[in-house]
Amino acid sequence: MSALINHLNELNAKARAWMDAEEGRWTGFYITDPEHWADMDIHTVEDFERYELQSTIWDTYKDVHGIRPRFMDFDSMSMEELQAEADHLFTAAEAHIEYEELLKAESLAEFKELVQKTIDTGAADEKTALRWLTTAETFYHGQCVEAWVYDQGILFTDYGRELVKRLMNIVRFEDMELV
Repeated sequence: MSALINHLNELNAKARAWMDAEEGRWTGFYITDPEHWADMDIHTVEDFERYELQSTIWDTYKDVHGIRPRFMDFDSMSMEELQAEADHLFTAAEAHIEYEELLKAESLAEFKELVQKTIDTGAADEKTALRWLTTAETFYHGQCVEAWVYDQGILFTDYGRELVKRLMNIVRFEDMELV
């Protein structure tokens, strides 16, 4: 157990050094209480590494596929099989991120085209176009504005975040008590 605690202390020291190397960095630290790990039946560095790999697969599978891999029998898998599964999931996760970025770029282009078409059909400027595009919507607070921008598929873009700020000064907010 002392080898495990030493290993965790080394990992924590590396994490602390990484965090301290640049302003604004944050990371978590491993618990170094031997009872915590004993309660989880983790007693050696090898047990810990296996646990970490299984946890990584558990979470990454959910990120990629939307469900937890409850069907996987981790206990019957070798470390090599676990590592191969993790590597496969990392590749799938990267592809998923690239796909999401592509969707955001397409949504952004479509939204900007919609704004331009609205200007071309008579809106004097972008502000007027945005007012026209949102006039049929009911906004009660800023979260409604964020939801509208989210529905356009662009909330998590720089343009989308700036658009929310601009819309806060364009849209008309309804009083919830009057509804």
